[in-house]
Amino acid sequence: MPFVAAFFLIKHQSTWKIPAVIGGIFALAWVLINLYPSYSPNDTEFLTALHLPLFLWLITGIAYMGMDWKATKGRMNFIRFTGESVIYGTLIFCGIIVLAMFIQAMFFAIQINASWFIQNYLIVYGASSAAMITIYLVETKKSVVENFAPILAKIFSPLFLLVMIVFLGVMIGSSKSPFIERDYLIAFDFMLALVLGLVIYVISARNPHEKNTVFDYINLALILTALIIDGIALSAIVFRLSAYGLTPNKVAALGENLVLLVNLGGLAWLYIRFFLKKFDFKKIEVFQTSYLYVYALWFGMVAFLLPIFFAFQ
Repeated sequence: MPFVAAFFLIKHQSTWKIPAVIGGIFALAWVLINLYPSYSPNDTEFLTALHLPLFLWLITGIAYMGMDWKATKGRMNFIRFTGESVIYGTLIFCGIIVLAMFIQAMFFAIQINASWFIQNYLIVYGASSAAMITIYLVETKKSVVENFAPILAKIFSPLFLLVMIVFLGVMIGSSKSPFIERDYLIAFDFMLALVLGLVIYVISARNPHEKNTVFDYINLALILTALIIDGIALSAIVFRLSAYGLTPNKVAALGENLVLLVNLGGLAWLYIRFFLKKFDFKKIEVFQTSYLYVYALWFGMVAFLLPIFFAFQ
């Protein structure tokens, strides 16, 4: 990420203040994380490893936006860029996996096990290279990505909605809740974050002056369904906190569900108001881009403060 940030800073020819602040944050994060100890059961280490990249990606976004980081348009461009990077990066990483399978099969045919090379070299350096290549392609081939990525998002939006509705129906019909186990709660946080990311990307790819489309209603349905699932998960977390006490994972899960709940609830309310023609679509964009500050604050708290609060356990 420091190299990606440097790429954007050089390209945008930013003034010395922005590189100094971004470089200082990266350096401070590097020093702190390497100074932090980790004690059994190492929950805070896992949570830091999970949240620190997300925090630093938002810091990298400042390098991408340059002087526009305070403007709604600049932050919306960064959201769009993030969504396109995920889609392109996934395709490139799938290509690396296919290459790994090809290498394994070819050398297996002459009775040589190439898995050591794939695990220690191809996956590690291939994934790092894929990240840099993805950033370069999305930034330089904007016309291709802008036409391709939104189509994929619109294809998968109704499919995600269908899966979530079926899941809710089966859960209610079978009277079985997956939220009793901690691991399932963490998995559903990932799922909700993925759905929210899809919703936000569809918002970023939409023409704000366009009239209501069927995808706007699909987006609202996705938000409402995710809101219901988030509410159920949140109640399960509160139950586990009252029954088993505080742990790093429960605190992180509680905070993330609350952050997601406010985000989803705000989007749902604004979408309904938009459909009632109370204001234009720009209001939704302003809310979502401003909410990036909340995510940056929360990711930073989990990465840097939660380990101290729980004595690095």
